[in-house]
Amino acid sequence: MVDYLSQAQRPALPRCGEAGPDVGPGNFAEPAFLIEDSLQPNPLCLGTENDVADYLAHSVSAVPDNLLRHTQRVLHHYHQNDRDGLYAALLDLFIALEHRGPSLRKRLLTGARDRLRKDCYARLDRWLECGNTPDWAELPPAGQSVLAPGVIGSLNLVQVSIDASDEERDPLVEAREHIEYSQIDQARAVLEGALFRLPERTDLLEELLLLYRATGDLDNFLRTREKLRAIMDPLPAIWDECERYLRKEHTP
Repeated sequence: MVDYLSQAQRPALPRCGEAGPDVGPGNFAEPAFLIEDSLQPNPLCLGTENDVADYLAHSVSAVPDNLLRHTQRVLHHYHQNDRDGLYAALLDLFIALEHRGPSLRKRLLTGARDRLRKDCYARLDRWLECGNTPDWAELPPAGQSVLAPGVIGSLNLVQVSIDASDEERDPLVEAREHIEYSQIDQARAVLEGALFRLPERTDLLEELLLLYRATGDLDNFLRTREKLRAIMDPLPAIWDECERYLRKEHTP
């Protein structure tokens, strides 16, 4: 015999965020008792926002393949307008599914787009399109993730420099430093100039197209593509994918 009420036996409780002025601290319960056997995407979740978030995070950590808990966690952070928590919840979903469940990942990512930072959305969208797990150093940090590796970011804490005159700095490293300090125009200029000199560098190309997508920069995208066509023809198919994305962004 179980020692808690089933979902059907529970009294009707307001959903999270719908509690009226008459609901006091005595009405709140541990989220585990309210969510444990709920099959609803938005479960009954009276309690503090942090309690619910912690419970769902622990549930995902304990059973990464529980897609219902992933979905509940994404929706919870979305309704709380918690951008960092929302990104972490989506990231953990992507990690748990790897290349599986593209329709679920696409639906949740698209629905959460308006409350995600542009760089977070662009990285997850690129992951969804290519189907391969990205380099962890390329993903924005996710402090609330419970499935990501212990370190997200570059492990190159110290870079040994020989001499600026002897060895030119890698343009990808330089561009990412500009992005880190929100110097987007400088980063774009570095990547564009480097790509004209080194059109075979696919890592430069992918970084530049991600930047165009994140900023919705169709004009510079078209200008750069025309210049590159004089150097390499045909261009990789990734250019067509990026154009479709940007034109969709500019369609009213």
